[in-house]
Amino acid sequence: MIPTEIVLSSGSYAQIASELSERLGSPGISHLQLAHHLALTVSIQQENTDLVILKELIPNPCPICHHRLTFLRETIERFENEGSCSIRCPMGHRYQGELKVYYLNIFEENDIELEKPVKKCPDCGSKNIQYLGPKVMFCLDCDWDSGMEPRYQIHR
Repeated sequence: MIPTEIVLSSGSYAQIASELSERLGSPGISHLQLAHHLALTVSIQQENTDLVILKELIPNPCPICHHRLTFLRETIERFENEGSCSIRCPMGHRYQGELKVYYLNIFEENDIELEKPVKKCPDCGSKNIQYLGPKVMFCLDCDWDSGMEPRYQIHR
């Protein structure tokens, strides 16, 4: 999953541009300079958006040779432009895939829990619980997880 674009409201854009110009010590900052500094395309909309757009190609790695996709931005752009739903891995294999797009709110206030709700695995009793988020966790010693869905399945 990689970030591909930032969509800002005009107020947020002005705030970020002024903070960046202050940090760089320049009187003003252009739209192109801000996009170059963030290394992402920046769009301004009148609505109260403030989003980072993330994109992911699935499956990754290649189901044939199990190599991970390289040059993800270019691969995603090619996938979108071709419209064939075909992904090409670094080894040249072509396989059917899909593009998933996620919208992440930049300024959203998250209620972060300081206390972890699960300290012990309900299946094996181990205390080796790995947290990926406030309510997303799995056990390092057995196959228990909090209901995560696999993104791809490895065939052996």
